[in-house]
Amino acid sequence: MGFEESALARLRRYRGEADRSLELIGEAEAAARRLSERLFAGLEYTAVLGRQAGFEITTTYAGGAFDLRAVAGSEAGVSFGVVPGAAAETDEDLMHEELSRYSLEPSGYSGRILGWSGEGGEEPCQIFAVYADGVWKTKGLFVAKARGRVDDPDEVLNGFCLRILGRLIDLASLTGGVGRRWTDEPYTLKDLLEGRRAPTTLRWPG
Repeated sequence: MGFEESALARLRRYRGEADRSLELIGEAEAAARRLSERLFAGLEYTAVLGRQAGFEITTTYAGGAFDLRAVAGSEAGVSFGVVPGAAAETDEDLMHEELSRYSLEPSGYSGRILGWSGEGGEEPCQIFAVYADGVWKTKGLFVAKARGRVDDPDEVLNGFCLRILGRLIDLASLTGGVGRRWTDEPYTLKDLLEGRRAPTTLRWPG
C-alpha cells in the first residue's frame, strides 16, 4: 500500500472516530436540553399552583434562561439555563453510577443545566449533570441531592419542581430552616438615613 492509500485509510479511521465522538457529545447536549424543557414546564406548572394557593409567583423565559421568582414577605428568585457543550464529570455527587471519575471518553460526557440565585451569590447554586442515556443527577442549595431520568413521568418531575418552588418560598419567607443573621459589617447613622440595607446575611440550613 502506497503512502496516499495508507494516509487515506488512517484519516478515514480518524473521521469515523471523530463522528462517533461528536455524536456522543451531541446526545448528551440533547438530553440536557430535553430535561431543561421538561424542568421549565414543571416549574411553570407548579408556579400556577402556587399562585392558586395565594403566593405571588412570576415566571419569565428570555435569552435562554428561565426565571422563577416568589414574594412572601421578601422576594427570592432562581434562574436556570442550559450550558452549551458536554464534558466528563469529575464531581462524585454528580457522577453517573457506571462511570469512574477518570473516564474522559465522550461516552461518559454529561451536559449541564445550572441554576443561579441572588441569595446564593454569583456562583451556580444548583447543578444538573445530564447524561446521553437520560440519567440526570443534581446537587445544590435548592435540592441537596437527587437523581432521575429525562423520561420520568410528569408526576415525578412535577414533584421535583415542587421541591424547588417550596425552597424558593422558604427563601422569600425565611421558613424551613432558612433565616437571616446579623453580620459584623459596619452600619452607621448615615447608612440608616440613606436607607442602606441592614447588615444581615442569609443563613442556609446545613
